[in-house]
Amino acid sequence: MGANIAIAIVDDDELVRTSMAGLLRSFGIRTVAFESADALLATGADSFDCIVSDLQMPGTSGLELRRILNSQAHVVPVIIMTAFPERVNDARRLGEHFPLIEKPIDSGQLI
Repeated sequence: MGANIAIAIVDDDELVRTSMAGLLRSFGIRTVAFESADALLATGADSFDCIVSDLQMPGTSGLELRRILNSQAHVVPVIIMTAFPERVNDARRLGEHFPLIEKPIDSGQLI
């Protein structure tokens, strides 16, 4: 892929963050992991090419993070990951469309 790509990983589960970061780094992708959407927003999400975020977290959810970022001038693509894909049905019924990856993560699908 390339070291010029930077991906933010946002998940309150440390094991998920570290395993995803390791996988992406093995493909030459720079990663920065955040334990919450609020922590990412505090540092500036616009420095990333893509964000992979858990759906459910304390504080700002993955969908709320996506909505916040989509309202800004520099839109950063957000991939939502969840162990509960049925919980995104309401958002999809309201016309929101976004990439969704189910947990446990299939590394081939993520890449």
